[in-house]
Amino acid sequence: MRGSGCRVVNAGRRHALLLGTVMVAQVCPVMPASADTVRVLAAGATQGVLLRLEADFAAGNRHRLDAAFDTVGALRDQVLAGARADVVILSQAGIDALAKAGKLAAGAPVDLGTISVALAVRTGSVLPDVSSSPEALKQTLLRAASIAHADPARGATAGAHFAAVLQKLGIADELRSRVTILAFGGDVIAGVAQGRFEIGVSQSSEIIAHPGVALAGNLPERFAHRTRYLAAKTKTAGPAADDFLGLLAGPQGRAVLQAMGFEAP
Repeated sequence: MRGSGCRVVNAGRRHALLLGTVMVAQVCPVMPASADTVRVLAAGATQGVLLRLEADFAAGNRHRLDAAFDTVGALRDQVLAGARADVVILSQAGIDALAKAGKLAAGAPVDLGTISVALAVRTGSVLPDVSSSPEALKQTLLRAASIAHADPARGATAGAHFAAVLQKLGIADELRSRVTILAFGGDVIAGVAQGRFEIGVSQSSEIIAHPGVALAGNLPERFAHRTRYLAAKTKTAGPAADDFLGLLAGPQGRAVLQAMGFEAP
C-alpha cells in the first residue's frame, strides 16, 4: 500500500499521531513512491513503543506505520474474522491462537519481552503501597475512592487478572460500586491522568508511556502476572513488514522496549 507519512491509530477512536498527537487536518509529508505502509494491529501495552519507533522506521526505510491498538482479545478476534494486517503484536496466547488458525507467516515471531500488571496513580499523588504484600494491596484498594480497569469481556489481559485478584482478596463485592470497567487499558490510564479515577490498573508499559500518571507498583508477587508479547508477520503481509520486525528486534527497538518497561526475553 502506498501512502503519506501520516499514521492513523485506532483505540476505539481514530486520531492521527506523528511525534505526538496532532490534528488529522495537519499537512503530512509526502513519502516517495517506493514507500510502503505497514498495517499493524497491536495490543495497547505496546502503543508507547510504536510511537517512539515511528520516526526511526520512517527515517531508516521511508515507510510508515498504520497502527490500530486494542485489547489482545479484540484484535485476535478481528484477525480471525479476516481483518487485514501485515504485523500483529499480541500476547503469547494471542499469537498462538492466530498461528493455530493459520493466519501467520512461517518463521519465529519477534519476542518483545514481558511486562507486568501494575497500578497507576495521578502524577503528584502519594504512591500507595501495592507491592509489598497482599494485605498492603488489599488495604490500599479498600481506601481508594475509585478504581478502574479494562474490560475482561473484551479480552483485556490486565483487567481479567485484576478482577480475579479482587475475588481472591475477598473484596470484589465491597468494591463493586467503586470499580469502573472501561473498554481499553489506554482509557483507564487516561482517566487516571485526568483525575477521574484514583487508581488505574493496566500493563506497566502503558503506565510508563503515559504522561500525567505514575507507576505505583506491580502487584505483590503472590498475585503477580507477567505477560510476554510477540510480534508476528501475517500470511498476507507486504515486504515492508520484515523491515518493521527487524527494527523491533534490533538495538533501536530493544532500547525502546527496555525504556517502556519490557523485560528482555
